[in-house]
Parts: sequence; structure tokens; C-alpha cells
Amino acid sequence: MPMLNRRDFIRYAGANIAGAFLPRVHPPEAYRRQLSLPAPLGRIATWWRQAVRAEPDPKASVVAYKSRDEIIPIYAALEAVPPWPTNPVWFETEGGYIHSGYVQPVADMPSGEVVQSVETPGFWAEVCVPVAPAYTQPGSSYATKKLYYGTVYRVIGALADDAGAWWYRLQEGITYTPGPYVLASSLRRIPPEDLTPISPERTDKWIEIMIDLQLLNCREGDDVVYTTRIASGLPATATPRGQHKTLLKRHAQRMIGGSGDDYYDLPGVAFPTYFTWSGVAIHGTYWHNDYGRRHSHGCVNVTNDAARWIFRWAHPIAPYTEYRVNATPESTMRVVVI
Repeated sequence: MPMLNRRDFIRYAGANIAGAFLPRVHPPEAYRRQLSLPAPLGRIATWWRQAVRAEPDPKASVVAYKSRDEIIPIYAALEAVPPWPTNPVWFETEGGYIHSGYVQPVADMPSGEVVQSVETPGFWAEVCVPVAPAYTQPGSSYATKKLYYGTVYRVIGALADDAGAWWYRLQEGITYTPGPYVLASSLRRIPPEDLTPISPERTDKWIEIMIDLQLLNCREGDDVVYTTRIASGLPATATPRGQHKTLLKRHAQRMIGGSGDDYYDLPGVAFPTYFTWSGVAIHGTYWHNDYGRRHSHGCVNVTNDAARWIFRWAHPIAPYTEYRVNATPESTMRVVVI
């Protein structure tokens, strides 16, 4: 993969974030309702460029193009003319409007906490900046990989470089052995209390996945306690319908698969809950922001926040210190895909 010079990365990212302070273009009143702001910034998540248009309409004139990993300000979110029926959401940004489908909402909130002494087996952490470059050694000149906002890893060590900057060493979520280093300020420690189980005493939990509606419901008996939009498997790699059971959970996973133009390598996939032995899981997503239509190789894509909630609620219970926990006959639960 292309090597990224750290100095260029910092200068490039800073220039993009600075766009948040440029003048806004307010939406015409003719467009539909305003939505809550998902995040102050957005990251272009596709390998192909995305158009910024003069109006929130796929036929409006293009005022600029944005390329992969550019960071843009998000001033507002609104429903307007959809480029496809399932997603009418546009983001107001510098100079115009960009469709939300391939813009990952992100924040730039470097962590002020540094855990200088990391006890075995380490702690879970999530990327808290739009893009965090990873290096083979602290202070290396070139990054070997980019880690994206909301992705999750186990921190297994901390080290200060010659300039006094602290770095975390990562393992699960990116490698099964001690792996690369990331600036400690780029990762937020996830404390155990943020991952405590939700209603663990309930024995009537089950998950309902509705492919045609692209919705997932978490149920306790007949009651829906949580619902979220999804992006399930594409027709050629469809999410398998039928009766399933939760089989295992991981706090994070590097997912690799496909071949040729279909190849993917996705580190730090957040909180997967698996329900087939072929690897189909409900998990967090950072490579698109387009829920309500099919996208995946069979898995059920949800937002990182939704994946965390489902992970905490679903059986089996996953202890904080464990990377993986398998279900037993007593600790499994139904997953119904219709």
C-alpha cells in the first residue's frame, strides 16, 4: 500500500479540518427537514471521489470533488432529493452539499489520557481522531496503515519516543501478535464500565433481522428494546435467511476477504457478534455510511454505536479481558433473519 509521510499526513489533515471555520452555505427552504448533526466532521470513505453540489440534489451542479480520506466540515444534515430511494440524507459542507452515503461522520478529539503502564492483558481503545497512522516503531518516518475513527483495538503496551511523545502498541483488531504503534493521543481508552452487559438477567432475548426492510430489532420477548437500520449482504453474497444462533463475540476484528477488485482488508471492525460459522456477523462499519440498502459480503453492517449496544446486550456475555467468547448451549440466543 502507499506509504504516508507523517509530516505530510499531519499537514494534510490539518488543512482539511481548518475548513470547518469557512463560511457556510445555508439550505434553501424548499428542501425538507433538518436532522440532528451526526458529527462535526466527515471523512470521505470511498476510493472514488465524491461530489459537492450546489444544492442537495444529485442533478445539481458540481462545485468541488473530494477524494478518499479528505476531512470535511459538516454544518448540518438534512433530508432532500435522494440519489437512491433508501437514503435522502445530505450533509451541508464547505461550498455546498455532499450526499451522506460515503461520508463517515467523525470527530477530532485527541485523548488527553495516557496510560503509561499497561497491565496484562491490556485495555480496549477506539480511534478518536478522523485518521490515525500506524507505524512499525514509534516516530518512524512512514506509516504502514491508516486506522479510522471508531475502530477498536487492544492496547498491550505504551512507550515514549525520544521527543517525549507517548505511543500505544496494538494487538487484537489488527494482529494476533504484538503489532504497530499509534500515538496515544489518537486512541481513547474504553473503560470496562462502558462495556458492561445490558439486561444480562433476561433469558428471552432474540434478534430479528428484516432483509427487505433493512432493519434489525433487538427483542425481549415480544418487546422491541432497540432498533437500527442495517446494510446486509449484496445479492451475490446475501445474508443467509432462516433461524440462527449467536455463536461467538469479539471486541474487535480485522476482516480480510474477497479477491481481485473485491478484496478487502478492514482492521479494527468494532464489536462483531457472529451467528454463522462461515463468519457472518453483526458489526460496526466505517467504510460507508449508507444504511437501508445492501452493501456487504454477507455480514450485517450497522453503525459503530449500534454494534457496541448489540454487543453489550446480546448473549453470550463477553468479559472485558477476553478477546473472544464462545456461546454455550445455555448462553446462546436466537437470530432470526427474514
